[in-house]
Formats: sequence, structure tokens, C-alpha cells
Amino acid sequence: MNKIYSMLGIAKKGGKLSIGYDVACIDIKGNKSVLVLIAADASDKTKKNIQFMCEKYKVKYVEYGEKEILGKSLGRKVVSVLSINDINIASYLLNNL
Repeated sequence: MNKIYSMLGIAKKGGKLSIGYDVACIDIKGNKSVLVLIAADASDKTKKNIQFMCEKYKVKYVEYGEKEILGKSLGRKVVSVLSINDINIASYLLNNL
């Protein structure tokens, strides 16, 4: 497992991460989200909707990883979208992508 997945696991334990499309949308609208991570193999509709929300509310977003690997690193089956709510964790992830 690489640095990115390890940091995501730490962020989850620290409560600085929101997992899932609906929760990410709530965080984006509520200005809690600093960075949104979208799985590269997420559906086109999900990517399009999240990208639109991020552009509307001026939140950075990145496509990274696969749904299964993201899910495994966070103790779930699959994860398509997640929201990072801490600026330090977000900057670490952006620097190491």
C-alpha cells in the first residue's frame, strides 16, 4: 500500500474524511470539503456530477485510484467519491499524487 492510501486511512481514523457521493455533496455545499477524490473508474455520470459541484463551489478535485483499492484502504468494498475536510491532509495528498 502506498503513501496516499495510508494517509487516507489515517484521515478516516481522524474523522477528516467523508466517504460516498451523497456525503461528499453535502460537504461541498457546506464548504467543509477542501479536496474531493474521485476514483478513476467511477461512472461517467458520477464524475460529471461531482466535477460540476466542485466547480460550482470552487473545491479542488482529483481523479485517483480504483474503486476497489480505495475501498480496501478505507475498510469498505468500493468507494467512488470521498471528500477530504482537512487542509493539511489535502495538501499532503496533492503533493504526493
